[in-house]
This record gives sequence, structure tokens and C-alpha cells, in this order.
Amino acid sequence: MATTAGRGILALSIVAILLAVGTVLAVLVDPFAREQMEIDPVTEWVARVLLAGGVVWLLIGAIAARTRLVRRPGAAAARASWIASTRPWRARESSLGLLPLDRWLMILVPGALLVLTRVVQTPRDGLWGMLIAVAGWLVFAVAVRLLLARRSPWPIIAAVGGALVLRCVVALLAVSLGGPEGIWSTLWAQPWVRIVYLAVAFALVAWVFVVAGWSLSAQLGRRRAAGVAIAGIGVGYALPAATIATMGARDALRSWNEQIGVLPWDLARFTGPREGAFPLEVLTATAVIGGIAVVVGILLALPRRVYVRSAR
Repeated sequence: MATTAGRGILALSIVAILLAVGTVLAVLVDPFAREQMEIDPVTEWVARVLLAGGVVWLLIGAIAARTRLVRRPGAAAARASWIASTRPWRARESSLGLLPLDRWLMILVPGALLVLTRVVQTPRDGLWGMLIAVAGWLVFAVAVRLLLARRSPWPIIAAVGGALVLRCVVALLAVSLGGPEGIWSTLWAQPWVRIVYLAVAFALVAWVFVVAGWSLSAQLGRRRAAGVAIAGIGVGYALPAATIATMGARDALRSWNEQIGVLPWDLARFTGPREGAFPLEVLTATAVIGGIAVVVGILLALPRRVYVRSAR
């Protein structure tokens, strides 16, 4: 019980740190996000259907463990994803004994929701934006698969899949209320709403990598699992800062938003008159700190023999 409570406190502390960092990034990005693109009614209703599907998946996962619902087809998959993404230290146990159908659903439901969310977020980009987003996650999946070798991939699939569903629900909430008759335009005009939304969105991006690393701790050990999480978070913060500093806000923010999907619309059209709004010193410091985190994370994620040799 004490161990579980300690892990819960640690998880809450990490969430608080991620929200704090997300708030800082939200303040920096806010000047580029004060306007929003108009969402057509069809896209708005598609987003609402997807949002309902994501919320139902999360609710099934949250209540399945305490009801007979867990015996229904697919409920075990939703339960495993929910537990692994909110309590990643239980990812391994939550993924044990799953039927083939449940394992397929743990891949297909988050994957399909991610793809369709990217489509409704940036409908003008077509398949290109979707392919960029999917390609980024495939690279991460291949890297993790190589680290795991012959070990079971299902704990991290459950954890990352559940975290991606959480991200998609937050993104779809904005799009589903962003139509001509929606209330999102009124809400988005409030500075505190923009900051809160962006802070949560940034925190969820990092949380995906946290649960990925944490879910691997039982298989790779704490050191290597922590390395995966640290490297992932470092990439998430260093890459956008470095690209903005080198490419300029207009091109960099568009590319970044296509890959991460923080905002439910295209940033590029709003960045032209504000190219110099980001302090170069802040961007450079963020990129350096993120780069150091990536190097440290990679060293920690290496097997012990390679790690010792690299340290020498």
C-alpha cells in the first residue's frame, strides 16, 4: 500500500512539473494562437462523433475493473489502456491475459483515433499532415521495439495507446465546439482558457513519453526505462525550440504542430507578423536543455555493458 501511495505521489508530482513547463510554453505560443480558423459544420460533427467515441473508450476503461463490463468483448482492452496510461507502474499486470481481440483493439482504437483526429484538426493539409504525424509515432515505436528485443511490447502499447486517447480527447474537444455556432470562439478569446488548454496539451505530449518509460520499468529496469522517458521528453521540448530558432516561427510552428498536434488548426497563417516574438535566448536555452536531456536519456536507456563502456 505504501509503495502504491508513493508511486501515486510521484506521478502527481510529475504531472505538476509537466503542467508548469507546459504553462511556460503556452505563454510563449499564446501570441500565435489568439486567432482560430473557422471549422465547417461537417468537420465539427465528425469531431463530436470521434470525441464521443474517445470518451466512451475512457469511461469503459475506468469502470470495467469494478463491474461485470470487463467480461464484454473489448472492455479488457479499454481497461488495460486506462490503467496503463494513468498508473503506468501497473502497465505490465494490466496487459496480462488479454485475448487476441483485446490486443488488436489496444492498437486499432488509439491508432484510428489518432489518425482521424489529425484529419479533422488540419482538414486543409489532407493526407500529408496525417502521414507526418503517424510517421513520427512509428519511428518512436520502432525504437522502443528494438530496445525491448524479445520482451513483450503489450505494456507499453497499452500505456502509450491510452495516453494518445487522452490527447485526442483534449484536441477533439476544441474542434467539436469550434464550428460557426460553437462556443469555442468565445472561450478562446479568454487568455486564461488559451493558457490552460495549451498547458494541458503540452503536458499530455510529455506524459505520453513518461508513461512509455514507466511502463517499461518492469522489463528494462528503472534506469533504462527512465532513460526512454527522459529522451522522449527532451526530444519533445528541444526539437520545436531548435526549429523555431533556426527556421523562424512561421515554418517551424507549422511543422511542429503537424507532428505534435497541440492546436486544432494551422499555426502558419498567424505567425507572419510575429516572427520575432520568441526571445532567441529562451529558445536556445530550451533547445540546449532538451538536447542534454536527450543525450542523458539515451545513455541511461542503453544496456548496462554499453552504458558502462560509454561512461568510460
